[in-house]
Amino acid sequence: MEWTGPFVIYRIVENGKLEAVFVAEDLKKAKYWLSYIAQPGDALYQTPAHPRNETGEPKYWSHKETSGKSVNDEGGWKNIAEDQNCVIEFCSA
Repeated sequence: MEWTGPFVIYRIVENGKLEAVFVAEDLKKAKYWLSYIAQPGDALYQTPAHPRNETGEPKYWSHKETSGKSVNDEGGWKNIAEDQNCVIEFCSA
């Protein structure tokens, strides 16, 4: 898998799949997008392209709640994904 940026925002789409909707070169842009443009349920992940990601897998950072606020609650986001029958499988972005 090839990652084009260090941060990516995923959205749960039809059939419970994840789709990369925004790739950011820095955390400031990613957080701005999550705060002002993203839809509730969108999640920000740090990708393996980030120099501090040593796992080789995307790492959860935060997601947008239905209230419109960004929160850092991976369990809460996984519950949202479960409710939408989403299997968390990442595509590179």
